[in-house]
Amino acid sequence: MGAERDVNDGASSPGWLNGISLEVRCLCVISFVSAVGFGIQSPAIPVFGQSLGVGSAMIGMIIASFPFARLLMAWPGGRLVNRLGEYRVLGGGLILLALSSFGAGLAASATELLAFRGLCGVGSIFYSISAMSLMLRTTAASHRGRAAGLFMGAYYVGAVTGPAIGSLFVGMSVRLPFFIYGAATGAAAIVALVLLRHLRYQRSPGTAPNKATVSLGQALRLPSYRAALASNFSIGFAVYGVRVSVLPLFLLLILQQPAKWIGIGLTVGALAQTLLLPKSGQLVDSWGRKPTLILGLSLVLCSFLTILGGQSLTAYIAGMAIMGLGTAFCSTSAAAIAGDVANGRGGTVIASYQMSADLGMVVGPVLIGLIAQYHSYPIALGCTAALLALATLSPLAIPRKQSQANDHG
Repeated sequence: MGAERDVNDGASSPGWLNGISLEVRCLCVISFVSAVGFGIQSPAIPVFGQSLGVGSAMIGMIIASFPFARLLMAWPGGRLVNRLGEYRVLGGGLILLALSSFGAGLAASATELLAFRGLCGVGSIFYSISAMSLMLRTTAASHRGRAAGLFMGAYYVGAVTGPAIGSLFVGMSVRLPFFIYGAATGAAAIVALVLLRHLRYQRSPGTAPNKATVSLGQALRLPSYRAALASNFSIGFAVYGVRVSVLPLFLLLILQQPAKWIGIGLTVGALAQTLLLPKSGQLVDSWGRKPTLILGLSLVLCSFLTILGGQSLTAYIAGMAIMGLGTAFCSTSAAAIAGDVANGRGGTVIASYQMSADLGMVVGPVLIGLIAQYHSYPIALGCTAALLALATLSPLAIPRKQSQANDHG
């Protein structure tokens, strides 16, 4: 009974969900609902902050409190997964997300909004670590790329549609999106607690006799895990950091293009990434982790070189599309590697993997923004490309036997 049973049962099911466990299918639904709710909330934060009478600096702190809390609590979250199991941490994280989002909607001051947004970040990292750990544990090694593609694809579909929906609610009330997000994550918590209730007695991921929990020290000794960390950091740095902070300014100030192309470019990249994610997951399983990770990092590097070398709107849009394609390969292959290294278990291994992206998201916009301000935008983007080039070299150290899905698990 339990997770391992579902892996075997899923292998006999027909169609594109072949080998995908019940847990992963449930997590895809939860991921979509959570992402839609988060996207609905995002456009309201600056407007809500202004309505509370604070300036841009405080609004920036309110926005930053979410990823900062994620980064700060990732390691404790991983230890909780090891100690309590995914079911309890997943349910607790979603409940905390729901309650803190309702609290944010009721905030009477910017300080209260800041505190509740930080609690949202804590709930988010607890949820995401336990969800990814459960996804990787309940999927056979030969299908982990596909599972990661479906899971992340569900998230990005929600992330793309959420802001568009949220912009409609902001006009009604700046507090309403927070209540909607709370209701969405509350519904997701109920779905998780009901459909995954067969996992409630699995207190520790290390209880299965045939699999032991992998420590972070053991994982760091493996070239494959170090390559996954390097890839995730560089993607957080370049794609989730520089792409949404410095590249829009490059478009406005250097390319002299209207602001509408910022949203168009981000949408093109998000759509390319979302559409490719399921297929990229299949290729990770069939081609192997190493070649798809190298391909993904090379495409992201190529995207920045295209934007930097083309210096035109066409090159900018093309670069954003290429970046989306490369990110799809990077996210699925690196996640599959993390799952392989963790032997399908090990909360701190997964937590550290997710922390690398959050760290890149924090460092990237600040560092590259300073370089752009005090030197130039081409130099700033060149430095980003140099980091991506170094990250592209990291998978070359992975032994051939560790790059194939069939050799894991």
